[in-house]
Amino acid sequence: MTAAAPAVERPSPKMILVVALLVAVFVSAVIDIVIPINVMDIAATFSIQTGTIAQLDSIIAISSVATALLLGAFGARFRYKPLVMVGVLFIAFCAIGLFLAPNFPLAELIVPLNGIGSVLIIVTTQTFIGNSFPLDKKAKVIGWVSAAGTLALAVGSPIVGFMTGIGGWRSSLIWFMLPAAVVSLVLVFVVFPFNLPEPQLDTKKEPFMRGFKQVLTNKSAVACLASAFLGNAFWMGGALFGVTYLRQVFSVSPGFASLIGPLVGTALITVGAIIGGHLVNRVGRKRLTAVTTFSAGLSMLLAYSMPDLSIFLALYYTASIFVGITMAAASNLMLEQVPQFRGTAMSLSSAFSGVGTAIGFTVAGAVLNLYVNPTIGFQMLGLTVGALAFAGALIILFLAKDPVRGQQQTQKPVFQP
Repeated sequence: MTAAAPAVERPSPKMILVVALLVAVFVSAVIDIVIPINVMDIAATFSIQTGTIAQLDSIIAISSVATALLLGAFGARFRYKPLVMVGVLFIAFCAIGLFLAPNFPLAELIVPLNGIGSVLIIVTTQTFIGNSFPLDKKAKVIGWVSAAGTLALAVGSPIVGFMTGIGGWRSSLIWFMLPAAVVSLVLVFVVFPFNLPEPQLDTKKEPFMRGFKQVLTNKSAVACLASAFLGNAFWMGGALFGVTYLRQVFSVSPGFASLIGPLVGTALITVGAIIGGHLVNRVGRKRLTAVTTFSAGLSMLLAYSMPDLSIFLALYYTASIFVGITMAAASNLMLEQVPQFRGTAMSLSSAFSGVGTAIGFTVAGAVLNLYVNPTIGFQMLGLTVGALAFAGALIILFLAKDPVRGQQQTQKPVFQP
């Protein structure tokens, strides 16, 4: 047997490359602001019921899952730069298409472009960082990647709201979403070298299903995927009706409820993701993921049982911070499960997360519909989503492994075939 070729050590990429990728991640999340804020306006434009707008989010989720699976199978055959640039182009085309869409059926055909683009951007970014940075720096950068998407929600919400008030909901597409995509595209094109050596190209001749097999036959990796599914179902289901809880139980005005609920909560998730990136190496990927997932679930469970507004908000904000930390910790944990196929692993994680999001929305709505008394309904909602979080935490605790626990945190990044 011939000796294996020595691993090639490379310095960490310049931070300007990471900045370009963070901007792209930011852009991919803008649609998640435009649609929720403008539900009534979009419905009025297309002369449909407001509830029908939910179909747009469902279509985006479906296209995201499908793209993640395809990227997991074939993504290793492409370079990072083209994948990110194509993803940003899809975002730009989505903005233009929705701006020009004359009717709702055409809008339904256009929104999948954003789901496709966001997966190409986020999964490629995570894979690039996972393959290019040493452990001591990787964790922090992944924390910033996790924060970039939620930062778009926190920063973009007032911008989209302001633009909608001036020029209607389509104005935010052409004056915010599209320019942001153009800036991102130019930035990636200018600062990201096309000839950057890329480890995923080493798997070019591998059967395209091998990556799936390696990930799905790894018990620890499957545990991480299951936890991603349950974690997204927990948070999306729990956060979806936060504003409704504030309005029905505490009689808070819609505008103020949106401010103290999703906006502040999203900002705290961003903070939590950054904190998580700094804690990962100290606490450990597995331990941090399990503890914060459990803590987030407990906080949300208790929040929906609280008759006092200040206590509810304190618990809701606490859950938001823990969710942000979990995002950074879980992404770092998943990246190290099957190092040879990080792209496939992160693609599958994205797919499982997308399905979890859809299930979370469905379960949350079904639980609330079971109870005439809204107070009892929200208590059961808290119990249900809390149970999802607890299950995710237990799966990580007992079935997942931290492959890099105990390794030297200052090792050089190694490109593995």
